[in-house]
Amino acid sequence: FDRVAVVVIRWFGGIKLGTGVVSLPYHSPYHVAERVTLLDHLSRGRLIFGVGPGALAYDAYQFGLRSDELRPRMEESLDVILALLRGERVTRRTDWFDLRDAKIQLRPYSQPGFEIAVTCTTSPAGPKLAGRHGISMLSLNATQVAGMSTLRNNWEVAEEQAAKHGTSVDRRNWRLVGPMHIAETDEQARRDVRHGLPKWIYY
Repeated sequence: FDRVAVVVIRWFGGIKLGTGVVSLPYHSPYHVAERVTLLDHLSRGRLIFGVGPGALAYDAYQFGLRSDELRPRMEESLDVILALLRGERVTRRTDWFDLRDAKIQLRPYSQPGFEIAVTCTTSPAGPKLAGRHGISMLSLNATQVAGMSTLRNNWEVAEEQAAKHGTSVDRRNWRLVGPMHIAETDEQARRDVRHGLPKWIYY
């Protein structure tokens, strides 16, 4: 995937690989399902599939899209991807993809399936989607003041939507994201990020 960062986390003594994240509006949902299934096989079931709408306005501009088109596209794509990963055949036509009796070639290595996490920031859109599908939440700005202040509300929204749609969400699969830099000493770490960190923060 273009623009996908692979992050490594410790998980019960093993290592999981997470896509952080695949911006679904910029890819065919069929191709995404095929690729993450292959990655699940290559990693022998150590995949966490992170999805989001795409946060940068310039990315949308490059694809000729408006920012307000991204969230609806992500929801359409995720519906299709989840069905394909369950082994279903999908026929669905939208204004940006057309699938006819489509089915992916392999079932996921992980059974009943690998973990899927949807991004959340300060709005309730991500938690609603997580609850509706019974998938994990990936809180991208969990260490920022605006993000921390919405964590409790986001989890409540996810639980409400899960109850409404007959699914469930597990707090143990709630992923909280924050930047981290490791160095030998605090002083070395501060020197390392002195020039790059302000630029990254305001990007």
